[in-house]
This record gives sequence, structure tokens and C-alpha cells, in this order.
Amino acid sequence: MGNIPYPLVSDFHPHGEMSKAYDLWNGDRGTSNRAVLIVDREGIIRYRHEYAPPTLPNPADILAEVEKLG
Repeated sequence: MGNIPYPLVSDFHPHGEMSKAYDLWNGDRGTSNRAVLIVDREGIIRYRHEYAPPTLPNPADILAEVEKLG
């Protein structure tokens, strides 16, 4: 993705570990639920929203949440 100034998490290996840690794993499908989480520098989740397919996150809404954090 290039030049992103913040870390992103991946669930590639071991499969599902991050989704399970954030209670987003869907065992029936064998995949994670679609979600956006904003985690602050202390590791506290400040925003969490799950999206049912085919709904996509609205970037403006996410940016507004980030701006609330200062």
C-alpha cells in the first residue's frame, strides 16, 4: 500500500489469530468479519465498527473518528 504512517494488522499467519484476538472471527465461514478498529498508541480500542457484506466503510466516517482522537 506504500507510505502508510501507521501500522496495519494482517491475519495471514497464523490464520485468524488477529480476528480471534479482536473477537471478529467467524468460525462458520472460516474468515473474519469485516470491521474497522482504531487502536490508540496505548493499545486501547477507541473505535470499532463491523460491516455486513457488501457494506463498505465510509472513509469520511473513519477519518472523523481518527480526528476525534486528536
